Amino acid sequence: MKFHVPNAAIVSQVQTGENIYTLTISSPDIAREAQPGQFAHLRCGNSADPLLRRPLSINDVERDKGWVTFSYQIVGKGTQLLSELKAGETLDVIGPLGQGFKTDFSGKKIGLIGGGMGIAPLIFLSRELSQENQLQAFWGARSKELLPTFATAVEFPYAIATEDGSSGRKGLVTEFLLEQLSQDTQGTQNTEESFDFLFACGPKPMLAAVARLAPKYNIPLQLSLESVMACGVGACLGCTIKAKKHGKETQFKVCQDGPVFWAEEVLWDE
Repeated sequence: MKFHVPNAAIVSQVQTGENIYTLTISSPDIAREAQPGQFAHLRCGNSADPLLRRPLSINDVERDKGWVTFSYQIVGKGTQLLSELKAGETLDVIGPLGQGFKTDFSGKKIGLIGGGMGIAPLIFLSRELSQENQLQAFWGARSKELLPTFATAVEFPYAIATEDGSSGRKGLVTEFLLEQLSQDTQGTQNTEESFDFLFACGPKPMLAAVARLAPKYNIPLQLSLESVMACGVGACLGCTIKAKKHGKETQFKVCQDGPVFWAEEVLWDE
C-alpha cells in the first residue's frame, strides 16, 4: 500500500559525504509498510520548477518512531533544493513504491555489494537480514569522500574498495568480491563455504559485473536497479528495461516491476 503524505515533518538532515545528505522524515504510515528495496517519490520544491518528483531509495526505517530515512547525492536542481530543507520543515512524499528484496529466509550467509549511493538501500536490507543471517558487505566508491559515512557504521564485517585508493584497497569492489568468491571455493567441489545469496545495488557496470559472477558460483542474486523515474507508478514508461520472464524476452518497468529483480531476469546491453 502506498501513501501520499503532503506534509511529512522533517526530523533531521545531515551531510554524510561529499554532496551527500541523509534526510529523515516522520511518516508512521510509510514506516509501517516500507520493505527493503522500495523507494519513495519526493517533491523537491514549492513551485513547478522542478516539475518532477525525485525517486529516492529508502535508506532505513525506525518503525517504532515512524521515521523513514533517505540518502542522496546532489546531482541537479531537485536534489539541491532537497539539501536545503531543515528539521521542522515539511516535505511532500509518496511511498512506499515498487517491489523490494525477497528476505524470507534465515540461517544463511549473505553478501551485500554496494557501489556509491547504491549502498543506501542495502542498509535497510541489512537491518532486516542481520537478525537471522550472517552478513558480509563489499562497499565501493570512487573516493573516500564519496563513501557515505553510514557505510562504515554497520555492525557486521565489511570491505571497502575505492577507485583512487583513498579508503580501503585501490580498485573496483567487484574485484574484491571475485577474490572472496574464489577463496571460498578454492580446492573444493562445492560452494558450502560461499554465500547463499547475494544482493547488489549501484551503477549499471557494477551490477552487470556482479550478474556475470554470481551464476559462475551458483549463487542467487537480487539486484536493485537505478533508473530515471518520471512518474514512479508505471504510467509514463520512461524506466523500461529489456528483461526475460519464463524464457521469453519482455520489458519491465523499473518503478513498478522493480526496482529489485532477480539477476537472471535482466538483459544487459553488451
